Amino acid sequence: MARTRWGRALVGVLVAVATMGATGLARADGGGSDGPRVTVIAEGLSSPRGLAFGRRHALYVAEAGKGGSGPCAEHPILGTACVGLTGAVTRIWNGDQERVVRGLPSIAGESEALGPHDVAPVGRRDLYVAVGLAGTPELRAEFGPKGRRLGYLVHASTDNRKQAVADLVAYEAEANPDRGPVDSNPFGILADDDTVYVTDAGANDLLAVDERGDVSTVAVFRNRLVDFQGEQIPMNAVPTTVVRGPDGALYVGELTGFPFPIGGARVYRVEPGERPKIYAGGFTNIIDIAFAPDGTLYVLEIAHNSLLAESPEGALIAVTPDGERSVVIDGLFFPGGVEIGGAGKLYVTNCGVCFDEGEVLRISP
Repeated sequence: MARTRWGRALVGVLVAVATMGATGLARADGGGSDGPRVTVIAEGLSSPRGLAFGRRHALYVAEAGKGGSGPCAEHPILGTACVGLTGAVTRIWNGDQERVVRGLPSIAGESEALGPHDVAPVGRRDLYVAVGLAGTPELRAEFGPKGRRLGYLVHASTDNRKQAVADLVAYEAEANPDRGPVDSNPFGILADDDTVYVTDAGANDLLAVDERGDVSTVAVFRNRLVDFQGEQIPMNAVPTTVVRGPDGALYVGELTGFPFPIGGARVYRVEPGERPKIYAGGFTNIIDIAFAPDGTLYVLEIAHNSLLAESPEGALIAVTPDGERSVVIDGLFFPGGVEIGGAGKLYVTNCGVCFDEGEVLRISP
């Protein structure tokens, strides 16, 4: 199995289910009488992934886009993938929906895109955006000038100015912290004081980018041996998300690589300079996490029943500080990110593999 964010096995899964669309959701139209109230607050998004609140309660959503007309190249996840400048960041504010950052690179095959994976608002107008690739500098070069910012941390603003901050693909090629095959896929980000933390889902590490754009390794997440058809095989961690916890430590959630075992994903507690420690386990294919003010951890699973299931379904899990767990909502369709708003409301991007049918859900438990 190639060491990539999803693994080659997922390509067939996505092709099989992408035609389902958002209509397959169990609760997208408001839920049942005994379930949470769900409201669609944004729609028509192109591969929506991570989201975050900025100033004045504006909600920003990273859109991985839908690729474009090329150049095209053979990609380890996407198959034949073509590049375009369809990646974006959408702002949801005062009931309006607007793409405030446009023209970011995106590569896409038939059923999935890689591009802007997460966004972190800072200050009044500024944003940091993690742009994925899942590959090497050589692969990136095949996508030509349109793809030159794939695998970068980008600084953007709401008037659509964009500036490259750090080349994380180049860092992986030079440093290769986990000593595995060179593979970089910047995914989750956290802007914290003068440092931006980035999970590299391809490189299996957590990186820090300082105000000068210098990159350093904070933590490495090692392979684990897991059972697959009666044999022990190595499984990658595939870290997808990083947040600051109530205790001040960093917390990282992992998707896991093939064979995507049910209950095999963990949330790690990370103190710089120390090895990651397991904070909570027993999850499946974590795509994002968030802490509520009361210390409750919300874990978003892109596939609660495993990415290898015939029909993967996402779920949002709540874990209280004393360890009690409950399912907030299930039946999601390839969700991409979770954020916590005021009055206990939760926000989730849904249909993260849909090129023009993605949405943001507001969930009132």
